[in-house]
Amino acid sequence: MIGQTVDPNDGLNFFANLDQVEARGFEMEVEGRWQGGLRTRLSYSYTEARDTETDRILDNSPRHLGKANLAVPLWGEQVFAGFELQAMSSRRTGQGNHIGAFWVANVTLYSRELMKHLEISASLYNLFDQKYSDPLSSDYLEDVARQDGRNFRVKLTYRF
Repeated sequence: MIGQTVDPNDGLNFFANLDQVEARGFEMEVEGRWQGGLRTRLSYSYTEARDTETDRILDNSPRHLGKANLAVPLWGEQVFAGFELQAMSSRRTGQGNHIGAFWVANVTLYSRELMKHLEISASLYNLFDQKYSDPLSSDYLEDVARQDGRNFRVKLTYRF
């Protein structure tokens, strides 16, 4: 595992292999495909990653991650609506502060082979405009970076 550390000779940060890291945990996933094309998936992971030299939980290391997905066919096997819910537990920042747990919901309307070789999707991310942040490295004066609120994306893919 690569992490950021301080050079004792000049006080500057650099990236190096961390020798004293141990991670323990588990993950599970359940997926269902139902008659009529409905698809569901639930996943969860628990991880405790720590520096064994200091017995300290690693920065930016959530213990809990969860995700739920639902895909509903709207028109045969070609047009689907999808809903996704993602959740993450609290984490410690590089400056030793804690940022809270959060969840976000995303919705997508997508097609597969609507026309030969063409796929189209439109997604709305962070549907409920949740306010959350991610930790920054110690290279920055700020402790966290606020993440985007609700945003929209359209994607066209043509395969040849």
